[in-house]
Amino acid sequence: MSASTKTDLIRTPILLSHGPGCFDGTTCAVAVARYYGTHTVVPRFTHPSNLDAVIQQIAEKTQDPQDLWITDMAWRDRATDQRLRQLIDRGWNVFWVDHHRNAIEKPESEILDIHLTGHVISDRYAASRLLFDFLLSLPPMSPESQQWLSDLHKIVMLADEHDRWLHNGHEGTSMHFALAIEQLARQGTGLDGFRSLLEIDKDAMMTPLLERAYGEAKTEMNASLALARSSRQHHTISDLNLTILHARCNKYASQVGDALRAPLSNGIVVLFSESDGRYSLRRSEDCEVNLAGVATLLGGGGHPKAAGFQLSSPDYDPEDLITKLEAAVMTWHTADK
Repeated sequence: MSASTKTDLIRTPILLSHGPGCFDGTTCAVAVARYYGTHTVVPRFTHPSNLDAVIQQIAEKTQDPQDLWITDMAWRDRATDQRLRQLIDRGWNVFWVDHHRNAIEKPESEILDIHLTGHVISDRYAASRLLFDFLLSLPPMSPESQQWLSDLHKIVMLADEHDRWLHNGHEGTSMHFALAIEQLARQGTGLDGFRSLLEIDKDAMMTPLLERAYGEAKTEMNASLALARSSRQHHTISDLNLTILHARCNKYASQVGDALRAPLSNGIVVLFSESDGRYSLRRSEDCEVNLAGVATLLGGGGHPKAAGFQLSSPDYDPEDLITKLEAAVMTWHTADK
């Protein structure tokens, strides 16, 4: 774990976070907004694969120094290191909090060379929990904003539980919020989930909007699970006695993958999401394959138990998928030894 900070936070923040359908990334944005005591900030949610371009755009179009927060995702291009360093030299405050593998594996020397105003890089907790603890360690903007931030504690713990899959398949409160946030992201401006959590009470009582979104999500998730079960196929990597279950789904790949992995023994579930063309990986409880390592070899990333990637072809090709996935698993296995 690495962490550092300087103070002198005086400006309206620019929030870049993973989302808007990610419970963890959305909670990160809410935590920063509450720390600053602002109800009006508009976060910029994006996918990690687009982060370099988003940072470049902000650097080119924003003249005056700002406070920039990058949460729950990491950039890939070394040119972004230099771009962030230039912003800091121009008087920006730049903060980075992440828990993904590509962030953790970034050399500490490269991180320090950027001269970030503050950063926390660790896989101990989800990004929102790392960020929440970090923000509470900073000088408060005001007693009111400090209390408003502290009141987010229950949501932060739920986001941490869900993002690290601590519910072990049990559909509890954290799953309810995650499904609702993902559903709201598919509707309207993509900011309804953020605004709902920004104004939620300290007891984390689901609002009528969140309850409605959860009900809709549950219906769509069941349909997606039915599609996955009807299209699933199995492949075995004999050398590892490893089962690959691959299938199509429509939405809610995380929840569908969690349901399909439960009965597997030493297995990996790979789902092609027809809604966005991405592949999601989940593993059975007894499987030791590091899915983040496998996904990275395929151009993606994630966590040891949950990861994802996208192939060049936008269509689902099981034969091509298995060929590439097996090669990545074997490469990871050889390197791990």
